[in-house]
Amino acid sequence: MSTATQLATGLAGAIGSDFRRSRAQLIFVEYGGKLSCLNLFRSATVVSSGSTVLKGTWAFDLETGVQGGIGPEFDIWWEQMTDVARQMVPQNSARISNLGNVDFNALTADGLQKLDYQAAAIPGNNDATNKLLPGDVFAVRTAQGNYAKVKVLTYGYNLGVQWVTYKLNPAVTVLGTGYQQPEDVRLSMDDIHAYVTERTGNLLRVTLSNANRAGAVVITTGMTAPQQLFLDEAHQAAYLVEYAPVGHLWKIDLNSGAKTPLVSNLENAVGLVLSADLQFAYVSEQSTGGDKGRISRIQLSNGSRTKLAIGLVNPFFLTWENPAQTALLVAERDPANRITRISLTGAAAQSIAATVPARPSSVAIINPGDILICSDQCIEELLYAAIQPGGPLLMGIGFVPFEKIAPATGLATTEQDYFYYVVNAPFGGSLPLMINYQRAFNDGARFYRVKVDGVVTSNSPWSDYKWDGLHYFLNTTVPLSVGGQPGYYPVHPTSELFLWMNPSLGGFVDSTTLSNGLHTILLEFINSAGTLIETSTPLTLRVNNQQCVAGIAVPTINNVGAEPLCGVLKYNPATKVVDKVVMNYSAGQPGNFATYWFQLVKGVNGVPLPPPTSGPITAPFMNLVSSETVAKLLGPCTVAGFAESIYVAATIQNGWGRQSQYDASATIAFVLSP
Repeated sequence: MSTATQLATGLAGAIGSDFRRSRAQLIFVEYGGKLSCLNLFRSATVVSSGSTVLKGTWAFDLETGVQGGIGPEFDIWWEQMTDVARQMVPQNSARISNLGNVDFNALTADGLQKLDYQAAAIPGNNDATNKLLPGDVFAVRTAQGNYAKVKVLTYGYNLGVQWVTYKLNPAVTVLGTGYQQPEDVRLSMDDIHAYVTERTGNLLRVTLSNANRAGAVVITTGMTAPQQLFLDEAHQAAYLVEYAPVGHLWKIDLNSGAKTPLVSNLENAVGLVLSADLQFAYVSEQSTGGDKGRISRIQLSNGSRTKLAIGLVNPFFLTWENPAQTALLVAERDPANRITRISLTGAAAQSIAATVPARPSSVAIINPGDILICSDQCIEELLYAAIQPGGPLLMGIGFVPFEKIAPATGLATTEQDYFYYVVNAPFGGSLPLMINYQRAFNDGARFYRVKVDGVVTSNSPWSDYKWDGLHYFLNTTVPLSVGGQPGYYPVHPTSELFLWMNPSLGGFVDSTTLSNGLHTILLEFINSAGTLIETSTPLTLRVNNQQCVAGIAVPTINNVGAEPLCGVLKYNPATKVVDKVVMNYSAGQPGNFATYWFQLVKGVNGVPLPPPTSGPITAPFMNLVSSETVAKLLGPCTVAGFAESIYVAATIQNGWGRQSQYDASATIAFVLSP
């Protein structure tokens, strides 16, 4: 299962790329002559902000702060259906996300971009179901494509609000122009320079802060259509291949520009990476004949070749899938247009993205299982399940294995025979992370930290019982700074695993600090020197911390309600056989993650009459009704007491149990009397 998100379009032939991890940027070349940058976290400017009183029945334009009637410029509408029924309705193409009582000032433009926006209105009813109380916050993706946060200051027919609207800066910026058909770019270790190959035969060094071609340093020239570049700055060397019927693999001295041919019989070579020990080159060739479209491993000391794959469709650039270098990712161009994994351990080639935008060229790794794909006119991010020998590093959430959480929906479903049975259940509350300490420790990891949506969140101590030889004591694990980086927890040594009451527990994620929607959890593992050695497969889950709602209206007979002080509901003995007691009640949950149960009981023995009703919540707010004749309810009685009760149970769970703090209930009593 994979999930693709398009990040940039309208590009002039995006080809080679490299990920600038320190700034969360993809540096890439455009064949049209540009060196460009894609920012994964877009900066923003404030286009409007302030406080106002939004009038009942009026709409509001979050770009200008103007309110008025319905029109194409408006983003939200404070709709008044009755004196009680009210709602905040997104207008035109705007979408809305209800966040509840969160820190308004802490919401950034970055955070707003990650929320789950919907077309559904937010209930603002003048009753217990109100989701727009003073202090509540909601976010809006406006009709103009901007992002706004809105805080309720005062509630009523007119709503006092505070808002800030952000305009995102462009995702793609051009760093430099004037290049001659650039093919690839590699970042220097200093994070200041980059190296660029030009199809016209050149290798250049550029300064990223002043990256026009006019300011570039020419390292060497005279090559035939140089393609993918591999850097070995530790030895002041670069390697590249030529796209030619009889092409070279060159080793280039980065100081002198001297070229040394290592291989001279390549056929239309495009992709190139080297092994960690620099003994082998892995080359993709758009070859012809019986082994058309091949990837080979070439021993540099003697030029001997081992074919790893043939029959690929116009294979392009290569990327190591993981630090262990057990597999390669290759872009296959038209007409295949896919990303393929080539295993070095003997497994068959596997498509990890069967359909990507036309003419894919390169792949950059953000984290294992999370890649950026440069295609001709666009760049997209792809989340997929990377192969991890020895079991997943992040095994799951509580009792829910990672593979039982659907990547597309983020909902958990386990088998009915499993002791912890859930179906399409979201996550809420405090989420226990279950870690494969044995694999991590054996891989050389000594510390780990937790990232949610790319942000380090492991900043809270957590506790578990540990055996000291005589008894269990409560041991608290606190986050540490390693190599100047915060938020790391120690990896439990294999020898200590079963001294812990919960051998796989690795901390908790407080979901109440997250917005309602999809979030991705990733673990980073480092060795004792602070070097990143591996990351977990990203785990996407759906968080929902929204409260259920439950309510019961005053029962009526012929539209006349029970007396409010004593709860007496009068009936006419002459018509009790046909007159009905009507009992209206309500149940809901904003994400539809709940079930309800309604019951009417009679007398001190609690006799149910009629039978209880129950079912799933299918809307954020459901108006329901139960009715029965007066005679049926009274039975042999002339005067009888009753109690109505509604219970709405959230299906939200944290992997260890259902989170009943999100439940809601209501009870009302009345007496039938002539």
